[in-house]
Amino acid sequence: MTKYNKTMIISIAEAASYNAFYIATQGFIFTTLALYFNASPLYISIMTSFPIIAQMFQIFTPKVNNLIGSRKKGMIVNAFISRCLFAILPILILLDVRSNNALLLIILLFSFFGTFVGNTWTALMREVVPFDLRGKYFGIRNIFSSIAGMVMLFLYTKLLGFPNLKNGLLLVTIFMAFFAILSAFLLTKHDFPQKNDEEEIFQINITQPFKDKNFRNYLRFIFFWNFAIEFSRPYFSYFEVAVLNVDYNYLATMSILNSIISIFLYLFYGVLADAFGSKNVLTLGIFLSTFSPLMYFLMGSHNYRSILFLNAILSAFAWSAINLSIFNLLLELTKEPSENYIAANSLMGGIAAISASLIGGSIANVLKDTQINFLGDTYHGIQIIFIIGFVLRIISVTILSEVEAIQKPMRYKGVFSAEAGLSRRRETDMPSVEFFQKSKPPLKSTQVDKISETEEDSSKENQKQEEAASNDAETLSEE
Repeated sequence: MTKYNKTMIISIAEAASYNAFYIATQGFIFTTLALYFNASPLYISIMTSFPIIAQMFQIFTPKVNNLIGSRKKGMIVNAFISRCLFAILPILILLDVRSNNALLLIILLFSFFGTFVGNTWTALMREVVPFDLRGKYFGIRNIFSSIAGMVMLFLYTKLLGFPNLKNGLLLVTIFMAFFAILSAFLLTKHDFPQKNDEEEIFQINITQPFKDKNFRNYLRFIFFWNFAIEFSRPYFSYFEVAVLNVDYNYLATMSILNSIISIFLYLFYGVLADAFGSKNVLTLGIFLSTFSPLMYFLMGSHNYRSILFLNAILSAFAWSAINLSIFNLLLELTKEPSENYIAANSLMGGIAAISASLIGGSIANVLKDTQINFLGDTYHGIQIIFIIGFVLRIISVTILSEVEAIQKPMRYKGVFSAEAGLSRRRETDMPSVEFFQKSKPPLKSTQVDKISETEEDSSKENQKQEEAASNDAETLSEE
């Protein structure tokens, strides 16, 4: 495949190990851990936003790597610092130190040092994985990552069910620390292309990506997309647990169902992205994701089981497409030095996360104790945030349509049409992808002439092919 086969295989193992740890920093598992450390809702909100906010510091990644010695050394050192911090958690629990500030500091440092790892890793993998294999490769990588996360989610949920919560959390944090350190160790086994890092430092310019018109459109999309997600993301779990009091075991079951479906979809979307382009797959995924906020708006204590079940299935189709294609699209649009573009992407995502957290949090504080009656039906105030999130996601798709990327039309050839025999080249655009495309300006006369000449040549070629096919058919009939 490539001379970096070993690195690509080890990277899959690293992804599985990292997700086995990282899954415990999300959702109801982390909420339980934070509450054990006496964290307030404000603290929980800040801690869950740290990883995204810290991405703004990725613009300093080249300087950090140069200070340490090289890109690979910088990535490894920062990985060990950030991930070894979680070895402190079981010690704190064992000593019965329940300080919310201690937990806040661990998450803060993990996010800060971890952001340098993410920037360097993305740039290096762009050089290691061939362009034509990225969709399939990262699809397979995400499959193993999902399997590991699914298995550990089940285990973490069972541990939280211990009669003594302290013992359960002690085991949870021990597993977290083990897999976090293991993932950092696996990074040391990666082989990456060597570059003159000191020379690369002088070429780094954060303003360069903003001068690229197409990438600037992409950054607009990233900002609005991250704003749309972070605006409503914290309140899905809040609504489930604080308002509807959904059982943790049921939430874990739905998460596992989501992971199982995603395992099969990652490979499918990987092939689809290679065939039709990452932008097409991303557009489809974002469009499907818009249904989740609507479902939560309609969710109540009388129907949450069925809606959560349907949402687990739908979100698997949506987010497996998004998680795979948005990363591939970034790699596709970046130019050298790629660290510039990756840092600009993280900067816009971080600014969007801060803005969305502040605005969404302010609105949520007003709506958290509000009841809204509409046509005799009662809605919780938090559900208004889901409607706003739905609108923001729709707008994100329209902004994405302005980004130019390598994409092959997802078309249906009308072989079953009544006109198929008369027009063998008849094709119909698939609406799921082309629906949000903005209208193009009228073509100039020179462009029309070129298109006419192209169509004329194509028509002659098709006529020749049809005559040849007709001759073959006559030969077969004679035989």
